[in-house]
Amino acid sequence: MSSYDVSVRFREDSTLDKIEVLISAPEKNAQVEDLLAHFSEKEKYLDLPTEGGRIFRVRTDSIIRIYSQNRSNYVCVSDETIRTTASVNELSQKLDAGGFLRISRFEIINLEKAVHFDFSIAGQLKIRLEEDQTVYASRRYISVIRNYLKGGEAK
Repeated sequence: MSSYDVSVRFREDSTLDKIEVLISAPEKNAQVEDLLAHFSEKEKYLDLPTEGGRIFRVRTDSIIRIYSQNRSNYVCVSDETIRTTASVNELSQKLDAGGFLRISRFEIINLEKAVHFDFSIAGQLKIRLEEDQTVYASRRYISVIRNYLKGGEAK
């Protein structure tokens, strides 16, 4: 990040439950955009709480998919599958929406790991992922996914 002529202040506010960064400037310019991008960037790592209170840290770019099966939640990375106590919704909030896509109520995929989208089966979407994994999108998410792949918004 480039260096800018900025002043930094700290104000303690016990009513907040997280850190809030406010950027004030006379106008929104390239410097402000750069600062906004820097502070809004999602983490490159995801901390996965596991049974026994242990935390397992994974790189977000190694995640293939996150899913729930038989009331347990899993994060599949390139070389293993990790069982986590965090819900799919909790993990989705920590991920970059531009890199990950919800394909059902119980599953999120990493778009960089998607190899092929097959819309040829009537009413179904078959997605082939790296590591020879195949997943199916929920019917209610197919139109959202199709819109996203055409350059629209996902959510």
